[in-house]
Amino acid sequence: MKSDDIFMITAKAEEITINRNELAHRLGVARDYNDDIIDQCREKLLKIIDYKCVYIRTAVDLSEENICDFGFMRVDSKNLYKNLKGCKEVYAMALTAGLAVDRELAKLSIISQAEHFVTDALASAAIDSFCDYAAKMMKGELKCAPRFSPGYGDFSLKFQKPFLERLDAQSLLGITLSSSYLMTTMKSITAVMGIKDEKNN
Repeated sequence: MKSDDIFMITAKAEEITINRNELAHRLGVARDYNDDIIDQCREKLLKIIDYKCVYIRTAVDLSEENICDFGFMRVDSKNLYKNLKGCKEVYAMALTAGLAVDRELAKLSIISQAEHFVTDALASAAIDSFCDYAAKMMKGELKCAPRFSPGYGDFSLKFQKPFLERLDAQSLLGITLSSSYLMTTMKSITAVMGIKDEKNN
């Protein structure tokens, strides 16, 4: 049963606009580039994608330099500490595009390398766009720091484990973690987003 302090955001495929800049970057093409294969892969992806996000709002203690103490994990990270400077609370979130996307990518890796490449780029851009959507819903009128994910800078991937455990992400989202701290479902994101104290900004 979901903990009372864990909240969920879901979205239908048509509610999320895939960021064209992000997609173009992942495909290595110009922003206005288009091709029939992209349209075909997008149409298939949007039929199976299952956007889900779980998040909590929790305190962070930054009283010790370069230490971010969230209660459920204590992170030694100069980069994350700098990102959260001035924050007393954070949103901690995990998001997925769903297991069906993993299955489609596994199938395409065998039958069509071209479709696999395009669908992989589309799915990555899609989950990133959903993350922006979910973060906007969390923020409302609040001023927040940019979201920051394990694996970025010196915020070690090893913190995926306590992070996902606290969010009950395996039960609620079906996300599991490998021994090298990589997530399955593959198109998943974890992130911290600091809530700014307006009086200090």
